[in-house]
Amino acid sequence: MTALPLMTQIAAVCSLLALGWLTVRAFIKKPAWGLAVMLLSPVGATFFGIKYWDKEKQAFLTYLVTFITTTALALTLFTAWGGWDLVRATWLMNSGIKSRMLTTYDAENFVKASMTFNEKSGLDIRDEYRMQQARKKLASNAAEQAALQQAEADAPEDNLDIDSISKKVESKKERYRLAYMTIKVTEAKHYVGSTVKVTRKNVPEKEYRLIGSSGRKLEFSQRAGHGSYSFHYNTRDIKKIRVLTKQPY
Repeated sequence: MTALPLMTQIAAVCSLLALGWLTVRAFIKKPAWGLAVMLLSPVGATFFGIKYWDKEKQAFLTYLVTFITTTALALTLFTAWGGWDLVRATWLMNSGIKSRMLTTYDAENFVKASMTFNEKSGLDIRDEYRMQQARKKLASNAAEQAALQQAEADAPEDNLDIDSISKKVESKKERYRLAYMTIKVTEAKHYVGSTVKVTRKNVPEKEYRLIGSSGRKLEFSQRAGHGSYSFHYNTRDIKKIRVLTKQPY
């Protein structure tokens, strides 16, 4: 992949040179066209190239080819760096923070995707706020695990059970419980990022993660092996939906 960044840079330089050539040609025609090509390309360049195709097709096609090549190489490079994984991890991170239902899984994915992108790209792109939130979640989870292990170690052998250990751990932190709350399908857009249980017509209730809402469709994700996959259902096919919420007691 070391050649790909160089190829992208060369293509970008060629595209800028081609745009400069086309801009000069446009200024010769009319200053307004020159400004449109210089400031509004590729849209401005496209309109100019179509209008003056007979005389300017060489300059226009040169710019068009170099621009498309640069865009394709840039997208390929972004994908190779793990950019799309970072975009998705950031989106899930935002949803978790907004809904206050951030999971350890999403926090780990965000930290991993950020470190991978920075390492592969060589760019120092830091999102301090989201990274801090992810670290807090991971630290909280580690503390809970340590408390659970300590409670297990301190418990008498004859009374060692999950219920007694859980009670000891829960007594050291905020008291709340997780419970599913039934909501209207039209209200689901307010719970993006939450864990939900969905019942469809003639289909038993299943647990998913709600990751998006668009028009009459709800988008969900579900774990599969070491990863996850996404899909959507039409709202008219959903008979019942319940969202996992924290309820203090």
